Amino acid sequence: MANALKSYHQEELFNRLKWLMFFRVVVITFLLTVTAVIEFREFRVFLAVSLISLYALIGATYFFTAVSALFIRRFKNLRGFAYSQLIWDVLFTTGLVYFTGGIESIFSFLYLIFIIAASIILYRRGALVTASLSSICYGALLDLQYYKIISPPYGESPSAYEGSELFFTLVINITGFYLMAWLSSYLSEQLRAAGDELRERQIDIKELEALNQKIVEGIHSGLLTIDSDGRITSFNRAAEEITSHSLAEVYRKRISSVFPGLNLYPEGKLSPLGSRQQINFQSKDGKQLYLGCSVSPLRDERGGKQGQIIIFQDLTELKKMEEEVRRSDRLATMGRLAAGMAHEIRNPLASLSGSIQVLREGLDLKDEDRHLMEIVLREANRLNSLISDFLGFARPSEKKEEKVRIQELVEETLKTFEQSPEGQRGIRIVKHFEGDPLLNADSRQLRQVFWNLLLNASQAMPNGGELTINVGADVSVGPYKGDTQYNRQKEFLKITITDTGIGISEEDLPKIFDPFFTTRDSGSGLGLTVVYKIIESHHGQIKVESTKGKGTTFTILLPRE
Repeated sequence: MANALKSYHQEELFNRLKWLMFFRVVVITFLLTVTAVIEFREFRVFLAVSLISLYALIGATYFFTAVSALFIRRFKNLRGFAYSQLIWDVLFTTGLVYFTGGIESIFSFLYLIFIIAASIILYRRGALVTASLSSICYGALLDLQYYKIISPPYGESPSAYEGSELFFTLVINITGFYLMAWLSSYLSEQLRAAGDELRERQIDIKELEALNQKIVEGIHSGLLTIDSDGRITSFNRAAEEITSHSLAEVYRKRISSVFPGLNLYPEGKLSPLGSRQQINFQSKDGKQLYLGCSVSPLRDERGGKQGQIIIFQDLTELKKMEEEVRRSDRLATMGRLAAGMAHEIRNPLASLSGSIQVLREGLDLKDEDRHLMEIVLREANRLNSLISDFLGFARPSEKKEEKVRIQELVEETLKTFEQSPEGQRGIRIVKHFEGDPLLNADSRQLRQVFWNLLLNASQAMPNGGELTINVGADVSVGPYKGDTQYNRQKEFLKITITDTGIGISEEDLPKIFDPFFTTRDSGSGLGLTVVYKIIESHHGQIKVESTKGKGTTFTILLPRE
């Protein structure tokens, strides 16, 4: 603030000096014009010998002013430059008083004018210096004329006056000089103090406005304001990033056209949840977002309502996390249910299967009856297999971590897959490996993950297609669920498995990891659920992207540590 005020004072001094030079030019131009007119009316000439010296003084002042105006910007010490201007004005006034009659001159009042100018430019010190210099010059001029050392071109010699009368004139004028210096400098000082206070307040307001703007632009929540007509008047940087709209694109647009579905509740008539609401929003680049919005009134300095403030956050990822938590809760519930079902169903099922086999061997059945008996045994075995899968999901074996070379593990799984019936459907496999990444993981469980995903891809391409596997692209993600230090970044190994199959519909995509969800008649709906659970147990992440009719991509992120 001190530097700002100093710069402000320098600029003000510069402007006042320009004003002083302009005022000086006006004064001498007026004097020159008046003198010339009077001389012409008296003697019908402009260049009388008696006025040559006066013209020379005025011309010198013109020249000095012009040179000062040309070089004012080159002077670093503006205060010293200002003092030089005031000294010249005092000398000019003294010369003018001398040439126009000395004690009888009517132009001694110019001392007072230039003292006022000094108080405006340099305040009290400048006014006192100018008053002192004026007193010295005026007193010296009258003394020199009184003792006939110099004689004015016009008027009576001061020696024609009594010494007391001359002394009285000097005292009156000098007293007037100092009184004018004190009074004008007092007013100038008061004006400067008021100006500085106003300037400080302006600087404080500007700094406060800049701070508020930085705060508004720095918050991670979107913030916008609308006027009483519902038109957008401000839009911070976070709002631009969330919506992909710039301020120029939405300025003065109605809020309903930018945020359809947002309710602007009248004051005092909020929803049962208060001013909070959640809306679906499509960004400019086509992304479907889920926004949490808060609406509050915007008031002016008198407390009157002049619009509304809307703060919103992108809750899309939070909703996904909530969905994952709900899915985990459902999986945990199903796991507990599966453990109980295993004891209640598997044992009777084994007894039934054993009894039917004994009956089949001990009875002489006809072909049709024997066929029905085979169907019962096959379905009993199928039910037993389903319960085994269910138990594998509900109570997976304990994870045994070891050093696992992912490239080698994927290669082995692919060889097994290529020899299986599912891998011999005209599927072309494309592999991309970056380095030979090493992880701490359970190789058996990861092999099950890859196998289930390969089977899922094969079933999505009944008429053949292309299966692409990418391994080894490291990415930085964080924070992530399962990390004991939740606020840190983690390095992940990225693995993608992409097929060119039938794809997954948009409405089915959020449910593919749910237990027993399947789009195939013969599927158990537990394969991808087991995959999800294994990846979660390794503190990793699995994501899926799919386009109906074009294919599906599963992305697996496994911690490098």
